[in-house]
Amino acid sequence: MFKIFDEKINGFLFTVVFPFLLFSISYYGFETSYVIGIKSWEKVPDFMFSSVYAYRVIPNYLSVHVTDAVTYLVNNPFSFAKGFILKQGSAFYHSTFLINVVFFLLTSVVLRKILQRNPAELLLNDKIRQMVHLLAIFFIVIMQYVPTNCDCIALFFYTLGIFYTLRYLEKRKSADLIFLGIIIFISTFVRETACLNIAFFRLFLLKQMN
Repeated sequence: MFKIFDEKINGFLFTVVFPFLLFSISYYGFETSYVIGIKSWEKVPDFMFSSVYAYRVIPNYLSVHVTDAVTYLVNNPFSFAKGFILKQGSAFYHSTFLINVVFFLLTSVVLRKILQRNPAELLLNDKIRQMVHLLAIFFIVIMQYVPTNCDCIALFFYTLGIFYTLRYLEKRKSADLIFLGIIIFISTFVRETACLNIAFFRLFLLKQMN
């Protein structure tokens, strides 16, 4: 019983807590010339609602409402710490972090589930699976060198699409195919993730047919 409990605690620390700390460091531990510009934006910039950015409906919608929520929290319940909070970045910058960290952690959870599904001989070793997971997490964190409001959301839907593709090919349940279709549909309002999921599913389907 205690062994199972320890495994769950270790899994939580490795899948959620450690990635969260890494992600936080990437946003608040150092600055680049690009990040300094973003930190000064008080609200969602207008260019996100024009040109190709206008098609990223879900990220833009979340940015607007989460930025409003952060602004309210900073000016009301946390007004005593307003100076410190805004010193670390604008309401828009904090909202971008909050949106991205939520979907980043969800991606980490889904990635762990993918690596645990019928692993290849190399991945039968739990330490190898953890190393692969950790490398993926590091690559995602490095991507935040140039933070956007859509990359982590797109990555989450892509990994979720991979998970349901593999599950469908294994169990052939129509429910998994329906979920995959829903994921692809939602992905079209995020970024080009829908195309990646369709390509991934098609690749494995052709392989199964051959």
